[in-house]
Amino acid sequence: MSKTSKINWKDYEAITKYVYESLGAQYGIKILGYGNACKLKGKSGIMHQIDVLTEQLDGTKSMSTAIECKYCKEKANKDIVMKLSETMLDLGIEKGIIVCKSGFTKDTVLYAEHKGIKLVKLWEAGESDVDYKKEIEFGTLDIRLNTTRTRANITSITFGNKTIHFDPFTGEAYLFTLRDACGREVSLKPYLLKFASAVTNRREVLKNITLDYSTDRKLFLDFKNEVLSVEKFSVTGFLTIDDLSTKKYFTLTDQVWMVMEELFHKRRLSLSKSGLIWSVPETANNI
Repeated sequence: MSKTSKINWKDYEAITKYVYESLGAQYGIKILGYGNACKLKGKSGIMHQIDVLTEQLDGTKSMSTAIECKYCKEKANKDIVMKLSETMLDLGIEKGIIVCKSGFTKDTVLYAEHKGIKLVKLWEAGESDVDYKKEIEFGTLDIRLNTTRTRANITSITFGNKTIHFDPFTGEAYLFTLRDACGREVSLKPYLLKFASAVTNRREVLKNITLDYSTDRKLFLDFKNEVLSVEKFSVTGFLTIDDLSTKKYFTLTDQVWMVMEELFHKRRLSLSKSGLIWSVPETANNI
């Protein structure tokens, strides 16, 4: 049993309610109430508080089960069985279950079996448990991203008989500028984007393509102590399409948090903090 518990009795009731709600869903079992708000008036006129109350349809008949939760350090004794049995009788409840963190005394087991009340031990897994910190695989996450990168790579721009070369993979051509008659910088980026769009639409991978463009006014290029008048120029480049698709696989695991044993049915279950419940191999019951 865990020495440093991080839950209290209210949490324990909520966990018990969750377990029976989850396990009972396939059998049509419903939770009618739990906690302090779950109070019923018996034939005696006395109000009884039920920790967890369930209902199940058996044909046309509705059958109720009262579940008593004991989050205590000591093993539950037969007085708890007697109290639940009397409560069930006063309320007309057919079935009863006692869930205890620390297990039950031998007399309690015998008396509960005589009264037809089921006993369940539910506790936080600790170092003495074989399930302590055990990881369970419950699925595989398969991520597949189908992605391609399409890019027009500019290798050169030609102004008349002057050609300026660029590294096609850095995109430096998009930073190239000319100047107008007033000395203001004029970017060629709008023309280069048109070139990129035209090359992309052709879908001719790795083929050198040259397209001509005209400026909307006279521009100038300062080139090696020369001033060139620019009204037309040519752009050369090629298209690349890269497959950037990736595939990744992740194994989804969870860790045992609580262990549940049904004494009379010899069933053992494990519960994780994320709410997973699974069966584990049967072991000797420690009651």
